Amino acid sequence: MRKSFFQKSYNIVRNLLFLGTISFTFSLIIYLVTKIIDNINIPKLYNQIIIVQNKLTICEYVTQNIAALSILIASLFIMLELAFRFTNDSILNYFKSVYQSIRLRQFLKQDENSKSVISIDNQTTVTKYNPVLKKFNRTISKSTVDVRKEAVKVCIKYPKTQQAQKLLRDMETHIREEISSRNPNYYFSSSNREKNMLWFVGTRR
Repeated sequence: MRKSFFQKSYNIVRNLLFLGTISFTFSLIIYLVTKIIDNINIPKLYNQIIIVQNKLTICEYVTQNIAALSILIASLFIMLELAFRFTNDSILNYFKSVYQSIRLRQFLKQDENSKSVISIDNQTTVTKYNPVLKKFNRTISKSTVDVRKEAVKVCIKYPKTQQAQKLLRDMETHIREEISSRNPNYYFSSSNREKNMLWFVGTRR
């Protein structure tokens, strides 16, 4: 089973938008710092201030370009997907796909820290970090839901470790219930694993 264009591009768009936002924020901070430095009038530090200003100007230029390029590329991917949806499906389904992909990742994410009692008086607790859950969360963060008129395709990347795989297998029934509840007009069959991907496919009733 192949990923759709939406499923291939979703994480790329998400990362580009995040990078663009961060770069724009840094650019704004650098701009404000530059304005503050402009108001500093210390003759003895004039040369050093000019050097700092020049470096900040370069940094501002670079971050501005990174922000603009990231947002531009992300916008192109989004426009292409919207064009495909407008021609062959529904634009509304694009926004449903984005929303359900976000919610599925939230549903699958596990708390990486756990508390356990270590004292006799049952009052002292220690928070333990679980590396298995960290690997699990990193893997399922690539999950996507593609909602179409005729079918819904859910793609979840399989973790590499045996412990994380067992955790995902134990959740399969709950995952199916979750995506079924969000798409009541579709019938979801049992999950199907292909290589390192776990698929749930729903067909319109």
